[in-house]
Amino acid sequence: MDEKVRHYYDGLILADSVIVDPHKWLGASVGIAATFVRDRRFLSRAFTQEPSDYLEGSVEQSDSTAPVFEHSLDDFGIPYFNYGVELSAPCRGVVVWALIREIGVEGLRQRVMRHNEMARNLSRFANEHPKLEVLTEPMLSICCFRYVPSTGNDIDLFNQKLHRLLVRENEYMPSTTRVRGKLALRPCYIGARAQPAQEKGLCRAVVRIGEQLEDIY
Repeated sequence: MDEKVRHYYDGLILADSVIVDPHKWLGASVGIAATFVRDRRFLSRAFTQEPSDYLEGSVEQSDSTAPVFEHSLDDFGIPYFNYGVELSAPCRGVVVWALIREIGVEGLRQRVMRHNEMARNLSRFANEHPKLEVLTEPMLSICCFRYVPSTGNDIDLFNQKLHRLLVRENEYMPSTTRVRGKLALRPCYIGARAQPAQEKGLCRAVVRIGEQLEDIY
């Protein structure tokens, strides 16, 4: 959807399976996802239940004159319970359908492009600041960076303390991760309410808290 990063997906058509998570960028609730497979026979082979006497229709009738029974679920279409570990499952697809109807393809495109640009802006802002270090340039909407104190403190421990103070302020709440063994702040812009200028606000908050910690330690 973002022309600037579309080339990252050039080989996607060659994959045997692809998983998408609507509970991220699309904003669905956690637990909603979809798997696309090239050959669904592999799923059927793995997940279809063996014949059981208590499951109507699971045992084939050898007598061709046996009566044919109809069931209220016969016209439900593809038996998805044969393609995954869940049998009785909520209709999660309705949630995805409703979200797409609400935002539309173009609305989602604008959201993706806005968030990717926010990560790039954050990277530029951090690269220009002498106290900030970008540990990995953003490919999509994630930018990993850290505060580098001028003292000889343990940088990982310093950023861990910084992160805890940042989260307690309850305004900017990135997660953390490690990049090549180094602790990094990890903002990920996917929320519908993430708007430009928030990335600069995050950097300013990190610098402010970092300078306060340097005065203490």
